[in-house]
Amino acid sequence: MLKGLLATIAAATMIAVFSVLIMESRAVGEDDYIAHAERMRSIETSREDILSIVEGSEGAFEVGRPMSASTEAALTRLIEVNASLQNANPELLENASVRETLVEYDGAVRAFTADGRDFFEKQTAFAGALRTMQEESPIVVKDLRRFNLRLESQNVFSLALGVIEYATGSGDATASQLRERIDGFRNDRPLNAKAPGTMKTFVDGATDVVDRREAAEAALTALTDSTISESLWSLSNAILDDNRRRVSRAERAGLLLSICAVLLLLGTGYAMWRLQASYRDLNRTNNDLEAVNNSLEERVDERTHELSEAYEELKESQVQLVQAEKMSSLGELVAGISHEINTPLWYLISNSTVLQERMETISELCSINEEIIGTVRAKKDLKPVLKKGIAHIARLLDEGLRDDIDEARDLIGDSIEGLEELTELAQSLKDFSRMDRAREGEMDIHDGINKTLLIAKNKLKNKVTIHKHYGELPTIHCSPSQINQVFLNLLTNAADAIEETGDIVIQTKAVDDGIRISFADTGAGIPEDLLAKIRDPFFTTKDVGKGTGLGLSIVDQIVTAHGGELIIESESGKGTTVTICLPLRAEEPANDPAPESEAEPRDGPDASDDEFAPEPEAA
Repeated sequence: MLKGLLATIAAATMIAVFSVLIMESRAVGEDDYIAHAERMRSIETSREDILSIVEGSEGAFEVGRPMSASTEAALTRLIEVNASLQNANPELLENASVRETLVEYDGAVRAFTADGRDFFEKQTAFAGALRTMQEESPIVVKDLRRFNLRLESQNVFSLALGVIEYATGSGDATASQLRERIDGFRNDRPLNAKAPGTMKTFVDGATDVVDRREAAEAALTALTDSTISESLWSLSNAILDDNRRRVSRAERAGLLLSICAVLLLLGTGYAMWRLQASYRDLNRTNNDLEAVNNSLEERVDERTHELSEAYEELKESQVQLVQAEKMSSLGELVAGISHEINTPLWYLISNSTVLQERMETISELCSINEEIIGTVRAKKDLKPVLKKGIAHIARLLDEGLRDDIDEARDLIGDSIEGLEELTELAQSLKDFSRMDRAREGEMDIHDGINKTLLIAKNKLKNKVTIHKHYGELPTIHCSPSQINQVFLNLLTNAADAIEETGDIVIQTKAVDDGIRISFADTGAGIPEDLLAKIRDPFFTTKDVGKGTGLGLSIVDQIVTAHGGELIIESESGKGTTVTICLPLRAEEPANDPAPESEAEPRDGPDASDDEFAPEPEAA
């Protein structure tokens, strides 16, 4: 009786457990997976739309144009997707973390869209003012010339050009400087009297461009400083955690259901007897497998060791190949580098020769003073010696002693400048030519470009005009020597592509989680049918004996090893643009051996300086 009751209770308990486990294991159905996938697609769409809005806003502001329809569509879509996310199913809203992140994200979207609409409005007004200035300023200049005010028309044209350059971010003048010049025209009564309506229209339009650009810039700053991306990441993580929790709960229930089924099978005596026999067989099999596994591990260890040695040899060969290409590049520039060294050495020798001649006069002056001091110490009659010394000193002064000292001071200053040039060139050569076996170091990209330009200076001058448009960049963690080699290869390729004279434009820009560096030349360009081959090793478009065909291949390898991307755009007859995209930190070390000692960083030239030719005025 008791046994029957216990069996009944046990059976009822088992049935209840099985029922609960079956319900739990089916808690996540196909509809849940579809809904979760749809939410994650919505989140990814919103992430892409946020990036599109920010990049589109920055791009429109940089060139002073109205917002594109695609950017405005992205903002509208962001609002619509947020509305669908807010209407999540009830089971998802039961999670307090998901509810909180949904509320936080909804507030971030509202603030972001408000900032976006504010910027769209101000950018549209700014673009309209700029377009009006571009269309009206030539008319104003013509009117002034028609009034025979040629000097005033030139000044108006200069101011209009400065305002337009400021609006597109390419000028050097500040808003306060432009307002000061605008006020000068506004307060020029004689000029306003000669051309009253014309000058008022011009100064009002110029003021409108400056004011509206500042307003648009402030709105853009508010837009780009938004925390909506962080809120979206938090929402995505909360939804993923909730989905993982529910799926994990269903999987655990299924596992427990399986375990319960196994336990039922193990309840029979026959199953127990068979299980014992299976255990014995399994033990024997495990012993055999363990023996095979031990021998297999030894063979795997041996093979792994061989592969490691082969890999190390391959890495060393790659380092040697990169170093050989680097020294080949330096070999092509050695004549120019020799000239850059000889020039300061020549005037150092010349200055030293002149200084040696001036020392004779100074030595003579010292002798006079020593004679006077000796007479004073010996307490002899000082008057004749002093009279003679003063006469001698007066003669030296009449013969230009003071001029000799001033000239010596100038010569010393020139010599110091020459030594500094030699030191800078030597340091650049040292940084560039060393064997680079590790990617360990923080690098200032602008300093690296400037050092590379110094090495290639003689190859570029009298042929290439360098235009540097440097943005504000953070330092990056990379292999400075390898990155410098990338710069040198690209600069020499660009110079070789320019037949007589031309321009190379270097532009840097910070982007999300990295930087972009572009080198654009006005050379011959690359035919479309060769673009797909130029990264191949040993492929070159140069004449036989003038190129190894490894330059761009090594550049591509270095950029890829740093986790970056090399983009090459070219049009035959119009030039080539090579863009390097690098992360702030390389994904994996380029080589395992310990890094060589790094040279101490030094400040490079100012980003606005052109070391080879004057910057042409913008049209």
